Amino acid sequence: MPSRQIPKLYIPSNATEAAIRAVHAAAVAAGGGTILLPDAVITLTEPLPVASGIGYRGVQPVLDYLNDTLPDSGWDFVGGTVLAGDGSFPAFAANDADLGSPSGTITADCITGWRCEHIGFTGFTRAISIGAVNHIGLQFSAVRDLFIRDCSDWGIFLANFMHTDVSRVWTHLCGNGQYYASLLPGSTLMPGNSRFDSLFNIIPADGRDNRLCRGIVFEAGGDGARLNEMYADRLQNNAFNRTELLASATFSNGSANIAVPDGGKFRARMPVAFTSSNYGVTAGRIYIVKSVSGNTIQIGNAFTSAAMTASGSGSLTLSSWGMPCFELAARNEGAFVSNSRFLGVDAEGGSGAGIYVENAQGCDLNISEVPGDKNADIVGRATGFSRFYSSNTTVTDFDTASATSQFHGARGVGRQALLSGMWTDQTRGGLAAFNIRGDAWENQGDLEVRGGNSFIYPRFGMGMKSTLKTANTVLHPLDAGLVTFDGSSTLLCTLPAITNSSDASSLVGLPFHIVNAGSADLAVNTSGAQLFNKISGKTGYTLNAGGSLLVVAAEGGGSTLFWAAFPSAGVA
Repeated sequence: MPSRQIPKLYIPSNATEAAIRAVHAAAVAAGGGTILLPDAVITLTEPLPVASGIGYRGVQPVLDYLNDTLPDSGWDFVGGTVLAGDGSFPAFAANDADLGSPSGTITADCITGWRCEHIGFTGFTRAISIGAVNHIGLQFSAVRDLFIRDCSDWGIFLANFMHTDVSRVWTHLCGNGQYYASLLPGSTLMPGNSRFDSLFNIIPADGRDNRLCRGIVFEAGGDGARLNEMYADRLQNNAFNRTELLASATFSNGSANIAVPDGGKFRARMPVAFTSSNYGVTAGRIYIVKSVSGNTIQIGNAFTSAAMTASGSGSLTLSSWGMPCFELAARNEGAFVSNSRFLGVDAEGGSGAGIYVENAQGCDLNISEVPGDKNADIVGRATGFSRFYSSNTTVTDFDTASATSQFHGARGVGRQALLSGMWTDQTRGGLAAFNIRGDAWENQGDLEVRGGNSFIYPRFGMGMKSTLKTANTVLHPLDAGLVTFDGSSTLLCTLPAITNSSDASSLVGLPFHIVNAGSADLAVNTSGAQLFNKISGKTGYTLNAGGSLLVVAAEGGGSTLFWAAFPSAGVA
């Protein structure tokens, strides 16, 4: 019979922390294996050990849903493997202390082949805390089917990981949801190269100020850090039971400090908007809280921008629905997330920016649901060569540094700062629109379909391609537009043969605007069989010096192809 490798399985003698530690030591000594955790609530007094080649596998937690009609609204544990703490430490922790600089032998510190599956967590600072600033994390590892609640900091915190699969992670009643980051200098390593599937976070609704709770975050945070090649599918953050914060914000001319009634309602990176324009801010645009000190905040245009300085003194009404549901961003200007795909991003409930993207390059986001008419649904800052596809009517706010990116979807309110792309404009009868320029704060497209989808209306000046000819020429379809002949003697311009055998090959409608800028006549001939204006025998036209002729490939009755000619007098 062919040989088979049977995984090394380790079963604790009882449902205690001591028994788990004992089998973990045995597994490490034997070179690796999987620890099978029992169907029980297991109380911990400190983090369980994390080592390469070791897996923890529990019994799938059994849930009692808190809402009788909505199974994704929160839960209590009533069975399965549940790890319980006292709120002062993480359940699993490794390499989670910040370092001043990366190790010179960073690969020696990697945690490789670690697995954590089918476990519930309650009462920790973090369920899993692996990786930190300048400290390597997981490699070639897997985290699956975890139910996490009641963590005071992050439900799960993974930094500096590579080639790791993270799937079916649910967080509930945590101070912040889920954090996945590169916290290493880009010159040392570009973490990422990992897959994510079915990440779900519920913002707490237990009386705390849940506007301050972060959702699901992917971040590049080290010096010149890059979080690269992330492939994620089905990411959901529910931020229901949030209420709008309305507060008076008092500006002082020439100062970045803004006085607010209660600084405890704010935190750094919180999106805010203003209900009217003045003192250097624009109504409806999204600004970011840069810092909070007592009852004073500073704001900027982005996470990584400088704080703005007020251009006058006075008060405005500030509005915020709280922290973003989903963040794809950077901690500093030199860091960025790149070459990544996020499919099925679902941001529900209230947030100051449902989806916030900054310093992302070459990323695709397919967005299945957005919060609706809160402060903004999608906010982009310095987001280059990326594409946003929204299935819902969307409130957008992109800066000019994001002009190389595209938005495709629908818009439904007047306050927009948009990119190039195609959308339907619900504020204007559902017009199909196409934007080329990506101008911010315009609620019209560069090209719109009007008249019951019967014609295209441009909202900008359109130029014409210009080609110079100084010798006898047979025109090519690529010469379409303005064709200028400039010669000191008679020249010959021959038009191409019109074809119309299929839509793909048809030249019907092709225009040439021919100008004779030379000092002698210009002979304009068809290819021979096709006529000018279907006039018998008319296959040539003499264009005097200074004259012009517009010709358009046309089709007449009986599928007769001809050149429609529109001569004009020369300039005297």
